[in-house]
Amino acid sequence: MQSASFTVSAAVFSILLSIPPVAAFAADRLPSGATYKDVLVATVQDAGKPYALRVNIYLPKGPATAPVPLVLFLHGNGGKYNFANGSRSYEFSIALTDRGIAVATIDYRPDEALPGEIHDVKAYVRWFRAKAKDYNIDPNRIGVWGTSRGGHLAALLAATGDVKELEGNVGGNLEQSSRIQCAVLYYAAIDLLTAGSDLVNRFPERAKVQDAAGELTAQLLGVKDSRGMALVREVAARNDKTDLNWKHVELAQLSNPVNYVTKDDPPILLAHSAIDGVVAVEQSEKLYRKYLENGLDASLYVWTRGAHGAVGADIEAATSEWLVRKLLVELAPKK
Repeated sequence: MQSASFTVSAAVFSILLSIPPVAAFAADRLPSGATYKDVLVATVQDAGKPYALRVNIYLPKGPATAPVPLVLFLHGNGGKYNFANGSRSYEFSIALTDRGIAVATIDYRPDEALPGEIHDVKAYVRWFRAKAKDYNIDPNRIGVWGTSRGGHLAALLAATGDVKELEGNVGGNLEQSSRIQCAVLYYAAIDLLTAGSDLVNRFPERAKVQDAAGELTAQLLGVKDSRGMALVREVAARNDKTDLNWKHVELAQLSNPVNYVTKDDPPILLAHSAIDGVVAVEQSEKLYRKYLENGLDASLYVWTRGAHGAVGADIEAATSEWLVRKLLVELAPKK
């Protein structure tokens, strides 16, 4: 069993980072190693229309020697695996190729309700294991870096490896495992059922603050009623399993990674802004506490500034070092 990693006080769950940004980091360039663009992994149905799941693969520079670890970068917007618009976390992830880690920007359906999205990302994990020799990937060293909506999916990847109810059959390769070895979760919604109420509790003076993410959450749960998540929370509070909207409550429970945490889950690093006005920091705290309760390896960084989509360059640099340590040091093949 791995011991918990306390980056912050268990009572406070926060850290003040006021160090100037890492000026020497050259993350504004693409990797110089081999690159494979727009590789087709599978075709799925997205809200009734065919949708191609593709990936961009960046390999470390130099001749192929021993198989290298892989980090899957999971953006916050379905349908945008070509995510290269200056996002610092994207840039930091791509720069991992300079450290000897392959990086792949993966995708998921933008409009489909859950569990379709988690089926998509699990398909990528299985696909890379099936294709490991083709890309000189070590199938036993796969990590994920997810942001926002992608952070929720990354959390599910970490907690539900090989969980049949969420595996799906997208892309085939069902003989391969969907387990990953470590996960980074940035400003992720963890419990879709409580995400809105957590935000209102944090910012009571802004009663409608949950509207920023409520529409997306309703979409993820397939809610068509104009009352959206307010209706789903009401049905959940009544525990009314006879209500036709109970199916949305069940889907929220099925999609909550906290419900799946077991003592063999991989290490996670969570990062959040304390003043995030879209996804409350309490969401990250829920999974962090659950990990600690199970004696698992978890780190939580909370930036006292920023907004949704920002955790600061110092936390991003620390994240890169964490992934290097987990994938290249702690999981290095035994000689």
